[in-house]
Amino acid sequence: MPQTKVRVVGSGFTVFSYKNAPIAFCEGVEDSGQRAFSDLGQPYQFIHPLGARHPVEIATSRVLQGGTLQLTLRELWNAPVWQQLADLATALNIVDIFEVLAQNPNYVTCQMLIKPPGTESQPVKWRGKNYQNCTIVDINDGDTITVGALAVTKGITVAYTHTTSVR
Repeated sequence: MPQTKVRVVGSGFTVFSYKNAPIAFCEGVEDSGQRAFSDLGQPYQFIHPLGARHPVEIATSRVLQGGTLQLTLRELWNAPVWQQLADLATALNIVDIFEVLAQNPNYVTCQMLIKPPGTESQPVKWRGKNYQNCTIVDINDGDTITVGALAVTKGITVAYTHTTSVR
C-alpha cells in the first residue's frame, strides 16, 4: 500500500515532549499559534490622511505575541495530571507549580516532532517545533463525576514566548 501524502497525526507520527520527555497519557495538544501583536488589538492600521478618498497604505506590526499550548491528559489513579510532568511530582496546585518553575533559573522547552512514515529505501525528514520559554499558567484541578463516565481528562495551559523550527 502506498504511503499517504497527507499528515497522519495519531499512531506515533506526532510526538509531544515537555522538558525533553514525552508525556504519558497525553491525549491532545492544541497550539494557539502566534499572531502579530499590537496594543490597538488588530496588528494593522489603515493610514488615511485627511483629503484622501481611500487609505494610502497599511501599517503592519513587526512583532509576535506569545502563544499557548492546551494539553489534554488522562488522569491516573494516584496523582493529578500535572504531576506527570517533569519536576512537578510534589506540586498540589497552580501556586505550587509557579513556585517549582520559579526555582529553576531556566525556562522549560517543549517540542512537537512530526515523524512521517518511511522506509530505509525511502527515508523521510522529520520536522517540528521547539516551544521556547514555556510556563504553565493554568491547570484544570476541578472534577466532573458522572455515573456513565469512564476515563477522566484534564487540561493544562502552557504559555510560550516563541518557537524555533526542528529540521
